[in-house]
Amino acid sequence: MLEIKYEYTGEILNFDQFWLRDHCRCLECYNEVTKQRKYNLLDLPDDIAVKHWHSTEDGKLLKVKWNDGHCSEYELDFLYNSQVDKIVLLNDLRTPWRLSEILLKENDLKFKLTHVVSSDECVKNLVKALVQYGIVFIEQVPANTTMTEMAIRRIFPIMKTFFGEMFTFSDAPDHSDTAYSKDYLGSHTDNTYFCDAAGLQVLHCLQHLNGTGGENFFVDGLNAAYELKLSYPEFFDILTKVPVPAEYIEAGQHHKHSAPLICTDPVTGDIVQLRLNVYDRAVFNTLPQREMATFYESFRKFLQVVQNPVNKWCLKLQPGTIVIFDNWRVYHGRHSYTGHRTMTGCYIQRTDFISKARVLGIID
Repeated sequence: MLEIKYEYTGEILNFDQFWLRDHCRCLECYNEVTKQRKYNLLDLPDDIAVKHWHSTEDGKLLKVKWNDGHCSEYELDFLYNSQVDKIVLLNDLRTPWRLSEILLKENDLKFKLTHVVSSDECVKNLVKALVQYGIVFIEQVPANTTMTEMAIRRIFPIMKTFFGEMFTFSDAPDHSDTAYSKDYLGSHTDNTYFCDAAGLQVLHCLQHLNGTGGENFFVDGLNAAYELKLSYPEFFDILTKVPVPAEYIEAGQHHKHSAPLICTDPVTGDIVQLRLNVYDRAVFNTLPQREMATFYESFRKFLQVVQNPVNKWCLKLQPGTIVIFDNWRVYHGRHSYTGHRTMTGCYIQRTDFISKARVLGIID
């Protein structure tokens, strides 16, 4: 290990020497244009070691000469911020909410289409609100699929699935999905049967004729998971570990995937993804029968938290208003309805959502 004092904080930093060489950013090792390494890891000698090193007088740079003759130069700020304990937690950027709390922020979540189209700052504020609260609205959008697509493509590329890119659905059963009905839909996330569920979901009510009902509701799964962890840590632990199978079957399609209801980052412990869809659950065969009772107790307790009215934001989506929500965080549902209702929408991949947030300087 190489010990270096970081002058700005007085901390002693310890670096594995192979890691240090692997992070050389000289022109021979790193392509500054493509931001990619230029070598095979096996190109480095097995016995690579620092021959001698020194930091510059201003404490900004570390200069190293290696035992194979290679020379490296590092910014100490880069080395300092590259350590595992310096990772900025996504949890630090997200604000969990209950109904009473999100209603106080409602106006901050609304953006006019004209501003989204004309202002990069508006787009940044919208994406920042999505990261922080998991839900935003674009208002004054002509109620048709073409304008809905235009509004979304201004911000994100659209994800293509077997539903298409932009999809339109009503009470006609175009797919084997309860969404294509007038029935009540409880709080859930979409695509639990996909290996990589959509990161964001977009919905726009185009019309609701000759009927009532159909109010949509949203629950912050992040807040629900925190509540479970605080009150029932043993149940939280189970739901982060037990993979729950999900499945989608229709003519020409058979999707299946298993993962925990609460997915956490293995390094930071951050809650990364919430997966909840009681309708799409497949045969539950990922636990021995002797452990089922404890799992179901944990699952039911979590559902009680999710379905608590203090956590549910209920509203009627009107033609002209697009809602975008984080499908890895915010549960959504719908009350049953009468009459004829037409919705349009689409998905955005998680990687495109997070990439946009990084490009805009919202997250690291």
